[in-house]
Amino acid sequence: MGNRKLFSTLLVIMIIFAIITNIFLYGPFIIFSRADPGDIPDSWNNDTTLNVTVLQLQPRINFYDIQLNQSGTWVSRLNQQIDVNNSAEYRFVVNVSSDQGWADIDFVNITAWFDNGSEATTYNQTAGGNINLFLQYENTTGVANWTMHWPDDEASFIAANCQESDEIDIDGSPGDTECKNLTFPFVPGYQVRYAAGDSSWDDGPGFNDTWSWNFNITVVDSSGYFSYDNPIVGESVDEFGVYSYTEIVSVGWPTITGNPGTTAIADSNIVVVTRSNGNYSLSVDLDQLDHVTNPTANMANTTVSLQGGNITVVTAFPGTGPLFIWGNADPSYELALDDDQSRSTSDLEYRIAIPLAQIPGDYRGTLYYHLITET
Repeated sequence: MGNRKLFSTLLVIMIIFAIITNIFLYGPFIIFSRADPGDIPDSWNNDTTLNVTVLQLQPRINFYDIQLNQSGTWVSRLNQQIDVNNSAEYRFVVNVSSDQGWADIDFVNITAWFDNGSEATTYNQTAGGNINLFLQYENTTGVANWTMHWPDDEASFIAANCQESDEIDIDGSPGDTECKNLTFPFVPGYQVRYAAGDSSWDDGPGFNDTWSWNFNITVVDSSGYFSYDNPIVGESVDEFGVYSYTEIVSVGWPTITGNPGTTAIADSNIVVVTRSNGNYSLSVDLDQLDHVTNPTANMANTTVSLQGGNITVVTAFPGTGPLFIWGNADPSYELALDDDQSRSTSDLEYRIAIPLAQIPGDYRGTLYYHLITET
């Protein structure tokens, strides 16, 4: 009888312990409710969501710019003119996203060209290095390769300064989208074509300013998808301009020795080296030739003749103006060079008709060369 009583007591204690443990650890063990609660017509649960990840097949260009290195600070020159003095450093900046991962990106191509007054023009490497540019980022091997395919020597590409940095695409999928910032630094040469625009620069994007440089940025992935097919972003095309550049680099010194009553020719042809990034004219004028020691002796500049450049026959200085080596006084201009960073005119031949009674000695007359770029 005592054992049975002890067992009952232990059983009651265990039940009470179980009830208390369940209440504190798992919630109420027993739910009290009315035996007849009535109608329960509906119930809501808003604790879950439907999760959908949209991954585009085409890569997309989120941002681009062309910038000037201004004392260490990069300043945008998009839809503005740039300098071409062979020292100013510029860079294209391109921000690219790929929902298929960065390994899927093969190429980022930047082509730029002078539109020559028509928005129908396109990049054309055969047309010359002063009017076309092609920069490329290649990722086909998993190691970045930066190249300037064109021009060959009319601009400088600073491959060592190219940069690739990881960025965050706030609109992408964190688990799938990879985004990078790419920079392509370069230095335009002296004769990269002058482009003033059409007098009023539009903000862009697009090709909407004639007489400018157009550029097109395209991303290509390993499946053959192109960024310009992206239904949200589309093409990445825009423009910039180029200031005129004009420089006479060097001029030879003609020397003539002759006798009175004869026409003497310079010891050698001289070379004039010029730089102009647009259509241009080059003229030369000459002072009266004065005797070095005898102030009463001189020779008029009309006694001096020149041949070379566009002067196909020996032509005397008129005495009232210059001779035009390239172009003429209309004004008419020689067409800008599509290639090279300078022009050497090396066939300039001076000669002089020395008057019969000319006083002997040394004479000097200043030559005035004038190079003009059409603007």
